[in-house]
Amino acid sequence: MVLKSDKNDSSSVDQAEKSQTPPVQALVEDPENEIDFKAGKRELLILGTMAALNVILALDATVLPPALPKLAKVLNGSAIETFWAGSAYLLANAVFVPFLGALSDLVGRRLVLFFSVTMFTVGTIISTLATNFTVLLSGRAIQGVGGGGIYTLSYIVVSDIIPLRQRPKYLALILAGWALGTVIGPVVGGAVAEHAQWQWIFYINYPFCALGLLAVPFAFRNLKQQNQLPLITAVLQVDWFGSFLFIAGVASFLIGLTWGGVQYSWSSYQSWLPILLGGLATISSLVYEGYFVSTPFLRLSVWKNTSACVTFVLTLFAGFELYSHLYYLPFYMISVKGLSATLTGVYIMATTLLVVPISIISGRLMTRFGSFLWSVRLGFACLIVSNGVLLLINQHRSLVAHLFLILTISVGHGLLVLSLNIATQAIASSRDVAYAVSMFTFVRQFGICLGVAIGGTVFENVLLHALERNGFPHDVSLETARNAAAFSGPLNSMPDGPEKTAFLDSFVDGFHGILYLLLALAAVSLFLSLFIKHHDMNKQLDSDHRLEERVSSSPT
Repeated sequence: MVLKSDKNDSSSVDQAEKSQTPPVQALVEDPENEIDFKAGKRELLILGTMAALNVILALDATVLPPALPKLAKVLNGSAIETFWAGSAYLLANAVFVPFLGALSDLVGRRLVLFFSVTMFTVGTIISTLATNFTVLLSGRAIQGVGGGGIYTLSYIVVSDIIPLRQRPKYLALILAGWALGTVIGPVVGGAVAEHAQWQWIFYINYPFCALGLLAVPFAFRNLKQQNQLPLITAVLQVDWFGSFLFIAGVASFLIGLTWGGVQYSWSSYQSWLPILLGGLATISSLVYEGYFVSTPFLRLSVWKNTSACVTFVLTLFAGFELYSHLYYLPFYMISVKGLSATLTGVYIMATTLLVVPISIISGRLMTRFGSFLWSVRLGFACLIVSNGVLLLINQHRSLVAHLFLILTISVGHGLLVLSLNIATQAIASSRDVAYAVSMFTFVRQFGICLGVAIGGTVFENVLLHALERNGFPHDVSLETARNAAAFSGPLNSMPDGPEKTAFLDSFVDGFHGILYLLLALAAVSLFLSLFIKHHDMNKQLDSDHRLEERVSSSPT
């Protein structure tokens, strides 16, 4: 892919688009008037609905890790099956995001969003009724498809109804829902693991699922698509072949990546063959989308310049960082510090405790100053500091000290979670915003999958070498490294002595290995952020999907 200089690129594209805009529309949607935009009741109803749906997304993603040991015990799951309880959701979530985003451009936002909520609800019901891990993993995968649609539609719809300059402060409402779920999730997961039936992990989703099924048709009834095609015609225009090729390729790539070093060795064909075939299929789908289809579901124009490419790379790294923290810090607190699942959930709340207030503040500042660059760069600088500070964790340091060390993570993630999204939309041309948001969501979810998979591989390998260095035989070290999660229980019950100390030292080294990786990624990200140029946030609101009252108020 050829990268072009992005100097004045975004402004020139938007100016070209404005020159083709009818005078009346340009008058109604004057960017200068959008600086003083205030959301009305209909906008707030949509935002509130999306915030509630994001509660269940974050809740579902964070409630599971503390309860995985109980799930494995009750459903007789192996270490690999337990690992896939989280990965099945993340994989399905990532691969369907671009397709569902593009589909909503053809058949309408409301229909695709309702489909996504329905899929998430069906997956939740199947997971609740599971009597073995096969059924549970099927339910989790279906949940992932629905969750991907909800997540990407949340941001696409906001780009339809809120001008770019005002989006940061209104997106903070949706982010507040997401953060509430991440705060509640670990605590609920820990409480379920200790005091309740495992099904309560999924029961807690039901009220939000019911709310979504009832609220989406009502809240989105006035969001109309201009020149909307009949449903059958729209479905026939969907790029089914390109979508299938892309979804199959990415799924194969991620399956191979998650198998490697966990279910199979990296040198086995079961690991490298899916990665190779998936990579070839994904590349083929991108070539097909770029040159052989008239209505592509992927618009490669969103990668049009250096700033866009760098922003997507940074989005991948930010997703990698966030879920590495959310997945491996609970594991650390249980295995090394010997905390209960409930208390671990309380401590991990600190990871996201400050995300909402910091995001709200950064969103308002981005709106006031019309710039996102400062938040992106400051966010990665803070992640460098927090990952460096977290290297101080070990089995000897107090729990109070751990609480403050973990709390530092909130600052960096709070600054990044909105700013990278806004950067993507500011850099994209007005007509490509929905596709840029879908690509942003896909890249972020892809980074999350990489974080969980690669983080686990790094931990396992560092732990293996640390155990051997501390005098344990190779077969014992290998067995412990491959089943580290299951070994946390026996480790905590060991009597104090040289053997337990050696195990704990080795586990700490394994977690430090992940933190060194995250520290390096944050440093690289800060350097790359210097290559993003400033882009004007006073862009014209230009979408085929608009609230009916805005359309009807346009002069004729």
